[in-house]
Amino acid sequence: MTKIRKTAPLLFVSLVVFGAAVCADGSTSSVTARTIAPSVVVMEFPAHLGAMQRPPVEFEHALHVAAFELEGCGACHPSDEQGGFVPGLKGTLGFDDRNQLINAFHGSCIGCHEQRSESALKSGPLSCGGCHVRRPPGISARAAMRFDYSLHARHAMAAEEKCETCHHVWDEAAGKLRYEKGAEESCRTCHGAVDVGRNFSLANASHRSCVSCHLERSAAAANGGPTRCVGCHDPGHRAAWVRLEEIPRLKRGQPDTTWVHHAEARFPAVAFDHLGHEGVTTFCSDCHHQTLKGCDSCHTLGGSEEGAGVTLAQAHHDPDSGYGCVGCHRAAAGQRQCSGCHHTLGASSSQRSCIVCHAGPATAEGVLETPPALAEQAPDPLPAFSDDFPEWVVIDAIAGDYEPSKLPHGKIVKALDAAAQKSPLAVRFHGGSGTLCAGCHHHSPIGTRPPPCRSCHAATAEPMSDHPGLKVAYHRQCIGCHIEMAIPEQSCTACHALKEVQP
Repeated sequence: MTKIRKTAPLLFVSLVVFGAAVCADGSTSSVTARTIAPSVVVMEFPAHLGAMQRPPVEFEHALHVAAFELEGCGACHPSDEQGGFVPGLKGTLGFDDRNQLINAFHGSCIGCHEQRSESALKSGPLSCGGCHVRRPPGISARAAMRFDYSLHARHAMAAEEKCETCHHVWDEAAGKLRYEKGAEESCRTCHGAVDVGRNFSLANASHRSCVSCHLERSAAAANGGPTRCVGCHDPGHRAAWVRLEEIPRLKRGQPDTTWVHHAEARFPAVAFDHLGHEGVTTFCSDCHHQTLKGCDSCHTLGGSEEGAGVTLAQAHHDPDSGYGCVGCHRAAAGQRQCSGCHHTLGASSSQRSCIVCHAGPATAEGVLETPPALAEQAPDPLPAFSDDFPEWVVIDAIAGDYEPSKLPHGKIVKALDAAAQKSPLAVRFHGGSGTLCAGCHHHSPIGTRPPPCRSCHAATAEPMSDHPGLKVAYHRQCIGCHIEMAIPEQSCTACHALKEVQP
């Protein structure tokens, strides 16, 4: 097999440059970034070989494909011993020397141009400036390939459910690749950003595997899939992909529900609905960001090298991490229909009640029964209107230039409750309907009638207690919620009627 080093010459580079250009007189002018087509490959030196003396080459891949339509990919790309597609240009692979790499590229590109020119065929540039063109800043329209449940299911059906068509592991003892059922992982688990010996980068491994398979199936008159850049990397082409109406579950031996716990942890276990979470993710790596193993395989109670020093508690509770529970739930709670209440809550899990999540049995009890699924939990209905749960509330404590505000308490609670019932996340973590009340009536015991706002907020601010004045508290709470939830009623007269001026 051809050895491709870190110096593989084709690097996919997308540069986003915005700002201002300095003119000769010292003034500035705005610069609009060019849009580079998805089929254009920007070729630069590998970083360790230093900067290029001339501008990078913007290689028009689609133009060359059209020119070599009869010859096919083999006109420019080499093949491995199995006849599969190999990314990179013939004669330029394996060089780790700057001058040798330059000569290899010039020999392949200019040599081909000269040969076609002598044969009276349409050719490319023969001068340095014909390829190395100084251009304004550019941004590539190339869309990176992402995992897609529907696309994966279509490939699985095309391969007749033979997972070994794509998935493999490296057998160190045998020195070769093999398939191991139940060990299927994301390609990214083993393939990184650059080639390391015979372990290809993710880009090279993907192109070798995908393009080779597509070419092979096309040659056999089967539905081969795209072989050109735009087929996978152009947003317009991707939008036209056929999506399955019903996508089968991607099974990897995962449970429907399970307990998240550690044998040495002191907190009770956390019930986790794995099946429920699968429906709101784009891929397993949304949570299992490195491998598909459990979190505690890398993250330990005290932190380990495998987990980059991140402890198990930090992995689950970091409010700024999209991989952890608290961070992901915080992002979900920031959605428009939830933000009215949640924007006032603290980001740290230390500001919440641990028992909301850690509601299972203590891990020391041994065997744990399977926790219920989210779908089996129904929200508590709202109580009937009463003195403790009024339909209308008149706020007249600070009435002055305006009439008292008649708050449609029942309408507001019903709207918030309707939004919460549509979210399994809210159903699970709100618990009883009293939890919903805490969004406005903060610091009040859940399930009991909250005291009036003036019980804590005086007419004027109390700097020592960090309590805003009553007027400020009302307006921050009500208008702040309206802004977060994009409710148009934000003017004074939307809540207050102007008092009539006495003659």
